[in-house]
Amino acid sequence: MYATVTSKGQVTLPAELRRLLGIQPGQTIGFRTDGQRVTVETSTSVEDVRTTLEEATRQNGTWGQTSSTPPAWRATAVERYANS
Repeated sequence: MYATVTSKGQVTLPAELRRLLGIQPGQTIGFRTDGQRVTVETSTSVEDVRTTLEEATRQNGTWGQTSSTPPAWRATAVERYANS
């Protein structure tokens, strides 16, 4: 799939790609680069992440326990999802 960059630097994602990724109008998407490769990723709201984590920790019996997650991991998660 290809798209054309406008004079304003805008790109319209092809409809097939939007359907494939479930991208809705107004949704935020992210971009990651690795050399000449760009990866598009859909965003997840903080509430969605919280709900997913709560469900998983309730299922595995760790809900409500103090996290032993290293501070660097927490900081990365906060940075990634802060603007969602």
